[in-house]
Amino acid sequence: MALWVHPYILNLSIKLKNKNIMRKEIIITIIGAGSWGTTLAVILAREGYHINLWARSESTYEEIKNFRKNIKYTGDLAIPENVTPFINLKDGFGNPEIVIFAVPSHTLREVIIKFYNELRENVRHIKCILNVAKGLETGSNLRLSQVLEQCLPEKLISKICVLSGPNIALEVANDLPSVSVAASYNKEILKYIQPLLSTDKFRIYTNKDVIGVEIGGAVKNIIAIASGISDGLGYGANTKASLITRGLYELTKFGIKLGANSITFSGVAGMGDLIATCISKNSRNRGVGERLASGEKIDEIMGSMYMIAEGIKTTKAVYDISKKMNIEVPITECVYEIIYKDLSPLASVNKLMKRKFKSEVEDIN
Repeated sequence: MALWVHPYILNLSIKLKNKNIMRKEIIITIIGAGSWGTTLAVILAREGYHINLWARSESTYEEIKNFRKNIKYTGDLAIPENVTPFINLKDGFGNPEIVIFAVPSHTLREVIIKFYNELRENVRHIKCILNVAKGLETGSNLRLSQVLEQCLPEKLISKICVLSGPNIALEVANDLPSVSVAASYNKEILKYIQPLLSTDKFRIYTNKDVIGVEIGGAVKNIIAIASGISDGLGYGANTKASLITRGLYELTKFGIKLGANSITFSGVAGMGDLIATCISKNSRNRGVGERLASGEKIDEIMGSMYMIAEGIKTTKAVYDISKKMNIEVPITECVYEIIYKDLSPLASVNKLMKRKFKSEVEDIN
């Protein structure tokens, strides 16, 4: 006797099966096997996609291939079998629909150039180029989507998208609920990428304000360093809250001057990312601030880190831009002087607290 199944349940089952089949057919190539690149590889592989994951170092490649781990960056996180690591560009790039760049901001241009031929050969098949790093390019002070625009094959420029939000990699990898924002000038790209990147525990919103999303993701790292300095000096919740709120005002003012939509900074890629990076004990930038407060010098701190704290280089970029464009960024200025001018953390507190009196909110448009 046949088992009767409600038509709604049957239809839902068919839809889910078709969705899984569709996902298994999609190839995603992730360039960069650091903490965020590996985490994205894992959560997307769990959804059924086939992932090609490029590792720069031979040791990382061998560890993922043979032991399904990337201890240095993601600890004991198990890497599924449908993540294929590669180190040889020609052999491993594959024929992806989505290419994700997950490399530090200061290496992005070099890495795009390295993969240029593979990208050009797959122009017709690639539907989205996604950058997930947060920062500004050292020297040029360009946003990372601008670096992509300069370096990618011309036919891929309209397919550029960026991802940002309160995404501490360890929490995402452990399936703790998180949200993020995909931003692109191309709304068709956003319609395509939103459902593909979303999982039950990783929800994607969309935004057409690429400038705002990128500025939020970059400048919040500077405020996180300041928050770490506050923690390292033993200050409390009042100080942290003051830094976060004034930091939000500062990055909003800076972003608007560069052409961003102010509303973006009250959302996930602005306030959300800022709060997470300033309070999380897993935040590398906040950790840098703590060490600065304890008296360590920046060269010593950087020399002991194997993962990049983007806020260090971003501080100089934002400082240079602010001077060129006459934008007042007092927290950034203090962090810059601590890192690059040897200002003591205690002196920076005095400098901020003794600024001239003014209204809390000014017209920044």
